[in-house]
Amino acid sequence: MKEVRFWGLLLGLFVCLGAVIPLVSKADVLDTAPAGLNLEGLFESGKFDRNSATMQTVLKNGHSQHVIELTNDDNQVGAMWSTPVNRFNMRVDNQVSMWVNFGDKAVSEGLAVVLQNDPRKMSAISRYGKKSIIGENLGVYGTDTYIRRTAPATIAKTAIQKSWALELDTKVNDGGFWGLYPRGNSFDEKPKKMHMAASYPASPDTYTQRGGLTSSYRFEQNHGSIADKLPLADGNWHHLVLKWVASKQIMSYTLDQGPTRMTTIDTTVFGKDIRNVTWGLTSTATTANARTLVVFDRLPQPIEIESDLNVTNLTQERTVHEGDWVHGGDELEYEYVLSYLNGDNEWQQVKASLPLPEQVHFSHAKIRYADGTEEEINLPADDNESSVARLQHDLQRTLSMKNPHAYITLIGEAAKVDRDTFVDDDMSYFEGHEMKTATATPHFTITTNKTVNLTIEPLTQVKKGEPVIIKGQIKLNDGLDFDNDGMRIEYRVNGEAGEDYQLSMDDPVGYV
Repeated sequence: MKEVRFWGLLLGLFVCLGAVIPLVSKADVLDTAPAGLNLEGLFESGKFDRNSATMQTVLKNGHSQHVIELTNDDNQVGAMWSTPVNRFNMRVDNQVSMWVNFGDKAVSEGLAVVLQNDPRKMSAISRYGKKSIIGENLGVYGTDTYIRRTAPATIAKTAIQKSWALELDTKVNDGGFWGLYPRGNSFDEKPKKMHMAASYPASPDTYTQRGGLTSSYRFEQNHGSIADKLPLADGNWHHLVLKWVASKQIMSYTLDQGPTRMTTIDTTVFGKDIRNVTWGLTSTATTANARTLVVFDRLPQPIEIESDLNVTNLTQERTVHEGDWVHGGDELEYEYVLSYLNGDNEWQQVKASLPLPEQVHFSHAKIRYADGTEEEINLPADDNESSVARLQHDLQRTLSMKNPHAYITLIGEAAKVDRDTFVDDDMSYFEGHEMKTATATPHFTITTNKTVNLTIEPLTQVKKGEPVIIKGQIKLNDGLDFDNDGMRIEYRVNGEAGEDYQLSMDDPVGYV
């Protein structure tokens, strides 16, 4: 009887102790989410059975934003894919950044950032069983469930096709205890602890079969550009930045401002002449209550925009180059050209911010669009106290493939000065809903009226076909009290213009 009471007391202690252990609610983790973007209309849950991925709405500083929850329990697979207005344009430089949280106790398998052109599109996911999820594939890699010798191509066909992936792997799948459970659990036999790596999930080269004779057959994943021993599952939010350089086809990625790693992406893996690809996140979880959370703070730009500036001296009928000279009173024209090169979306709600140097008095400004429409721009009053005022204007038209250009023209007069006056360069900005671009204004010097003289050294006769060197000396007001900065030489031979060039600061002053 005493023994029964003793065990009953112990049971009661366990119950009481269990009752006071605080449970961490899901909302607690969401409350710690960093500031991010509202993703309404930009992502959708993958269209396949048992998808665990959802978007949670949270309030930060009075603004509504989203936290993507890929997994929250055991035996789950989740995927969140970009909608058509949020494709990844492979032909332009792009950047994506996000905060990720893997918890600190019930750890998921990790996640993968995926670029893909799988024929299944929004339904793309690694093949998985009806009952259990193969966690090591993270929802993007091939599924290894074969017990006999199998070709790597067979495994590759079960992955998301036409894809590239960057994995943040929080569970080392190395065969388990003493390597006794390798099937579907052996991708990570070489990486040390949690790691980050890049590869092509649908390529047979990504998988190598091991085993036979004395051990079970299993597949090992070949990790590219790997970084291991990472403290991913420590309960903290970690910042991941991916940068794509289109001209070099290089993707770089940085975690928590650590070392930046780079890898080349062969874009033909997505198909021939593919510009935009679907992109998103995949994740798996084999442990109970394993959560994988993501907050985006930067998305790729789906359009390509170019901005340029031409400054023309209308009085002298010549282009004003960097470092040039103009006369006081010369009429100058600043023409900004905004060009929509390609993309799926219009460039909307474009705001222009243009510098107005104090030494140029602007009198007129307008915009002309490729479709022929025009709009006048109101210039700011001349009573601006700062040395450089700025023109702020909202473009009334959107730019697209149907209306690809906007020409912003400002007409002004160079100030009449009593001594040479330097006009500094500055930055002009154009910011729309989808992206921001900038272009620089040239620096130049406004001069008092100067006389320019050119003397030529005596010419000598040469035979036909031999090169001719003509040497000369430029003087301003019959003196050499100047330097070569901004001096550009234009010449004609028998009435035909040659290629103009700028004098070097390393050469004698005015020597041509």
